Amino acid sequence: MTRYEVVDVRYITKVIFLCLTSYLFGNTYGCNWLGILFALYFLVIGCLNSSRRRDFSRRPRYRKLPAYLAIVPLALYWMITPGVENGVNPTMVFLPGIYLLFLTALQERSRGNGGYDAFVNFNSTVVLLASMYQAPRGSFGFFIAAMLLLLFCNSRRGTSWYKYILFLVLSAALGAASYGGWQYWKSHRYGGGSWARENQFKNQVMGFDPVNALGSFNSNFNSKFNNQVVLRIWDDKPPRYMVGARYVTYAGGAWKLPKTPVRNLTPAYYQVDYAVMEVMDSVTRNRSKRVWVQSVLDNFGFAFAPSNAVGFSVKDVDSLQYFSGGMVSGMNKNGNRSDWNYFVCTEQPCEIPAELSLPDSTDLQLFSIYEGLLDSVIEAMKLREEELPKKDLKSGLVILDKIQNYFNRNFTYSLQVPELDKRNIKTREDPVHVFWRTRRGYCEYFATLSALTLRRLGYPTRYVSGFYNPEVTPGSPYGLFRRKNAHSWVEVYMDNRWVRFDPTPVVVNMGEASPSWLANFWEGTQARFAKWMHYLKDGEWRSSLDSWQAVLEHASDSPWTYVALLLLAGGFAGRRLVVNRRRRSRNISPNSRLAKELAKKLSLAEYQLSRVGLERTPGETVGHFLARIRKEPLEGKSASARNVLEEYEKVRWTL
Repeated sequence: MTRYEVVDVRYITKVIFLCLTSYLFGNTYGCNWLGILFALYFLVIGCLNSSRRRDFSRRPRYRKLPAYLAIVPLALYWMITPGVENGVNPTMVFLPGIYLLFLTALQERSRGNGGYDAFVNFNSTVVLLASMYQAPRGSFGFFIAAMLLLLFCNSRRGTSWYKYILFLVLSAALGAASYGGWQYWKSHRYGGGSWARENQFKNQVMGFDPVNALGSFNSNFNSKFNNQVVLRIWDDKPPRYMVGARYVTYAGGAWKLPKTPVRNLTPAYYQVDYAVMEVMDSVTRNRSKRVWVQSVLDNFGFAFAPSNAVGFSVKDVDSLQYFSGGMVSGMNKNGNRSDWNYFVCTEQPCEIPAELSLPDSTDLQLFSIYEGLLDSVIEAMKLREEELPKKDLKSGLVILDKIQNYFNRNFTYSLQVPELDKRNIKTREDPVHVFWRTRRGYCEYFATLSALTLRRLGYPTRYVSGFYNPEVTPGSPYGLFRRKNAHSWVEVYMDNRWVRFDPTPVVVNMGEASPSWLANFWEGTQARFAKWMHYLKDGEWRSSLDSWQAVLEHASDSPWTYVALLLLAGGFAGRRLVVNRRRRSRNISPNSRLAKELAKKLSLAEYQLSRVGLERTPGETVGHFLARIRKEPLEGKSASARNVLEEYEKVRWTL
């Protein structure tokens, strides 16, 4: 085994790598002085270790205590480091990096005498990678140089020079291909290629824009992504309908959102890092259940929730816009939000306040160009009062039944509507006219014609888009909505309340392919990983820590706590005294008086036995010698000598 440092070009390269890594780390996080100090330290250690007089045994021995002590202040500072929106606070990368750099210094200082070269390489490599997080412009070249130095200093001695050149050429080719691909993607990601448009479509919830054109849901039903997960609702009994948007104005084949919110929701209190914004004041604290919702795709700032939600909570958003009927938007004020919570009442009565749920003039808005068509619809469906049974005139629900029955008997649910697909090129006919004439379409068209017809009859009505019929696996803690679950329906104000009306005929598609077992398994794995990352990143674990802190604060105020600590300390101290006394009474060092007397007796006894021909052979223990002579007939001093051996065997293992 080599006792001295092998000082060659590889060792010099290693010292340069450690110095460069230290400087890059300090430069990235604005602590140049710290990086320079570590670089000087590695330079000095390298010079000392290069001395032929400094072999491995003379180096300082590696001590674990400094490594353990350094964890405490860094861990405490890391715990109180705040998070940032849509990213990671650089301090949360800097603190582990500086700790690993400290461990690298300890290992290199004692390498060969408790320190290991493998730990030096591993820790320094992680520090180098940490220095690339949000690194200043121009640092990438130094990073590549440091990686090449690391590979060279750890390469096998005797490697041919052409292999290094081949490695550099291969690395340059791979780097050039990666950089070229990145530049090409940046220049084509917003258009110019089918794959770019497909990637944009894959990562957005289609059909929930501020202006929702009829036919926008078609891409959710007729694409290869129709089984793609959109929402996860972490409730074992998720709602059947999840409202995304309520549109009020229809014109030219498109619905528009209301312009003015009924109320701006501001934080009422906080749950960990989430600001709770209540629709009903003082409800979400005691009489509600919180449900976490995760949006896998871009949700355009809508907070999808059931119609009976009484509050919402979002992280890092200072307010939300609440529109009449329960639609909430504004989550993208500080970037695209991918998760939120809604609250539903667990006790009844718990209804949305009347001033927030009453209809307004926009719920009856209807342009005159549709009146002729709608009169024809009303006449065909026989919805005039004189055509309704007198016993049902007081209830508007009979009108909804007649609309539903008419659609079921006379219309066909179809995702393929050729007349609607080509209307912009040839006829320019409004989609509701085409739908009424062709008697075929899907949810958007059924809901639109129903909403306009009910408005013509004088009922305040809203066109609602969202998701319907969640997928729930027995035993799973969450339900999910896929693209194919996108849906539109109607909410109509009848009998002094809002009634959900879904006019689309029920369709059972037996030929639709279900996700494979592997796809479901992968989805479950992703969901659970997302949940644990949510708890870790967004601070759910701190609620448990806060409860323990409250317990400790209460205990610190009680005198009985200090009495118990004193008794415990006294018990440990007493036990230590007893153990030490017993050890002192049994401890016989080679230089103690009792040990010397026992050795003298043993020597004299062996002399007496040798006079009668019984000698202990070289290498034979006293125990084996005693076992050999135990049955010998001895008398006088020889018998006394054997008794001394018996006493020695008893005493040597008990003292």
